[in-house]
Amino acid sequence: MRRMLQVDASIADQFGTQQWAVQIIDIARMGVAFVSNHSIPCDVPFLFSFCFPRSSVRNEVLLTVVHSTPLGTEGRYRNGARFLTISDDAVERIVDYVTSDGMHMA
Repeated sequence: MRRMLQVDASIADQFGTQQWAVQIIDIARMGVAFVSNHSIPCDVPFLFSFCFPRSSVRNEVLLTVVHSTPLGTEGRYRNGARFLTISDDAVERIVDYVTSDGMHMA
């Protein structure tokens, strides 16, 4: 089960030497889709960080991009990623967001 979502996030290489702003477009328990201003390499671990709407809790996960394809003609890319390492708390917040109206998240 996925849920549409528009929220700013960041993705960084696992060493923290490069970081890019991205926007989440949907999320599920096992992965996330997001838009970026450049193609993201596939099959490489990245640190991904985001907060749900109306929440100050920062979720940080390790993921790998499984596809990065051009989106329209404006130089943007749609990326699909699978979570590699995610805390139980972050999984719980994702499941809560996907299965609820998202209004009670703190």
